[in-house]
Order: sequence, then structure tokens, then C-alpha cells
Amino acid sequence: MKDQKTAGEPLVFDREHRIFSNNYKISPRQIRRAVTLELFGASSLLLPGYLAEMSGTAGVAALLTGGAAALALLAVWDRLAAKCDFSVQEEIKHSGDGDGAAGTLWLRRILQVIAGVGVVGIAAYVLYLLAILVREQLLDARYEPAILITLTLAGVLGLWKGLESRIRIYEILFWFLLIPLAVILIIASVSVTPVYWKLTETTGLGFFRSCYASFFFFALSALFLFFRPHCSRPEQAARSVGSGIVTAVGLNIVIYLILLGIFQQKLLAQLNYPVILLMAVVRLPGEFFERQDALMTGIWFFCLFALFASLLFYGKELLRGGFSHKKDRKPKEKPRQTAASPEFWWSTACGGAVFAAAAVLLHVQGMPEMFLRGIFGGVGPVLLALPFLYYLCARKQRAKEGGGAE
Repeated sequence: MKDQKTAGEPLVFDREHRIFSNNYKISPRQIRRAVTLELFGASSLLLPGYLAEMSGTAGVAALLTGGAAALALLAVWDRLAAKCDFSVQEEIKHSGDGDGAAGTLWLRRILQVIAGVGVVGIAAYVLYLLAILVREQLLDARYEPAILITLTLAGVLGLWKGLESRIRIYEILFWFLLIPLAVILIIASVSVTPVYWKLTETTGLGFFRSCYASFFFFALSALFLFFRPHCSRPEQAARSVGSGIVTAVGLNIVIYLILLGIFQQKLLAQLNYPVILLMAVVRLPGEFFERQDALMTGIWFFCLFALFASLLFYGKELLRGGFSHKKDRKPKEKPRQTAASPEFWWSTACGGAVFAAAAVLLHVQGMPEMFLRGIFGGVGPVLLALPFLYYLCARKQRAKEGGGAE
């Protein structure tokens, strides 16, 4: 039986199935598709050359190992999330809890700020990759300022519009990106020379680095902890993220084998973005596109932008939760979009930070390599350890508030 539509309410079929909902909730399917695009874009762009240099054909095993480790970490964090509220904001109580509870809350806030700075730093590097991709493949250096400003404004606008509308865009783009990608990979597989897949010698250190790099890219999915409160079925959030990891790992393995079978290991190790150069070798039949490289660039552009927007969201939520003394809004509430709201100013501040950092990466020689090493060697391990520390702080606080009872 249909509900009657009242003014200001969305059209519904019944009480549980809405045509359009603006309740600041996202479905498990939307999480799966968003995570797939986010993980696939950066990993398939940067990993093939690194894996070829470090481990050769064993890079396939490194991808499988990194993906399995990311799934294991996801299961651990899901258990932690089930026992602890990972809300990014919590009101500090000045009475009744004692100095110990207040100190624990402050420690949680410090951890949130550290994590927020790290996530915003990774977002800045992804923005740098986006600017490089557009500058080198579509435009030229003259348009670099406009490229950087436009991408930053688009990311900040996504924060202003809220989580739900941004995720809907990824859901719509999902098949529009993966179907052309599948066609390109099928055509490219014809040019593969299987003899190039022969086993090559690799060192234990090189294989370990390959595994860690793969693990780091796929472990970014563990940021789903900030998606979980917004999921319409939180108990299915981890399963959806796990499906996204499996899909991203599978696509990376296919792409790596194709690139290895076309370029060979030594050449592949010297290429910066080999998957984009694939269109120089693979030509679509019929010459439908004069700029076939633009098609490949477009696929990775939207995947990278999805990751950039999500990292910007995570960083903003963490920093706002770490510095704000007000209770966080409920997940079902849509953020206010007025210029006077904290949401507006935090989004703007984070956008300005990633813009400045990306500009430095673009114009300071040697800085991108140093920045990337810092992410892998410093930011990555810290981000992976912070949820455990955050959980211990939350558990200690709950124990004190409940008189030691769980």
C-alpha cells in the first residue's frame, strides 16, 4: 500500500523502499562500488612499475599476499568496531568522569588529529597524481594552476554536498568505468606474449617491499570505520569492503600480467604510469576515437578523484572531531551547508591544505619521491596502528565510566 506524499517528503512506494532518500545513509552496495573504484585507481597506476622493479613475475604473489593481509586487517578492525564506537567526535565531560576519563578523551583527540593530518597528506599526494595525469595526458603545463584549482574546488564542493550525494555519483559511474576497462583489457590481452611471464630472480627484501606496498594500498580500505556509522546496515559494511578489496586485487593482477606480457619486466620497471601507456600499444578497432589515450585517462581520473574525495572526507572528519568540543551530529542527519557552519569551514580549511601541499609537490624538485617515502615509511605504519590505540583508549574510558564493567 502506497503512502500518501506530503509536502517536503520524498515520494515513496512503501514505508521501507524510497525512490530517493536524503537521510545521510549509504547502502552496502554503494560502499562496495566506492571502495572498488578508490582502491583500484591508485594501486593500478603506481604498483605495476614498482612490482616489476622489486619482484618481477613474483609481483602477482605480492598482490595476493598484500590483498590477503588487508582482508585480515579488515576482519580485525571490524571486530574492534563491533566492540567500540569509532565515532570521530565525542563530547568531553568535565564533571563526573574524573581526570582519568578526561585524559583518555584528550588522548583520543590527539590520535584523531594525528590520523587526520596523515590522511590529508595522502589526499594531497592523490591530488598531485590527478594534476600530473591531466597535465601530461590531456592538457599541458600552461593549465596547471587551473587544473589544481578546479580539482580542489570539486573536492571541497563534494564535502559541502555531503556523503550521500557523492557516493551516489560513484554508484552511477561504476559500470560506465568498468565496462570500457574490461573491453580494453580483453583487446590488450591479444597482444600479450606469455613467454615474458617467465620467472625471474628476486630478493627476499624486494619481495617483502612488494608485499608491503600492495598491502598499504589495499589497507586504505580499513578507513571504512568512518563509513560504518553511515551504512544503512552496519553489520554488512565490512563484507562490502572485503568484496571491494577482492575485486581491486583481481583487476590489479589482470592488469599486471597484461603489462608484463606486453612491455616485459625491465621496460615496465622504468615506466611511471604504464597502464596509461597501454593505449599506445592497444588500438581499438574501427578508430572510433582519435584520442584513445583520453579514454584510458578518463577511467583513472574518476577512480583517483573518488579516492581523493574520500580521503578528504576522512581527514576532515578526523580533524574536526579532534579539535571540536561539540557532540558530533547523528549519522542520519545531513550536514548543514551554510557559510557559517563548522562543516563549511572545516571543508574549506582541508581543501586549502591539500591545495598548498599539492602545489609544493608539483613545483619542488624531488619532493614527490620524499613525500611518497614518508607515506610508506612513516604515515602508513602510524595510520595502521592508530585504530588499535584508539580502541584501547575507548575501552579504558568505557571501563572508567561504567565503574570497570564492560
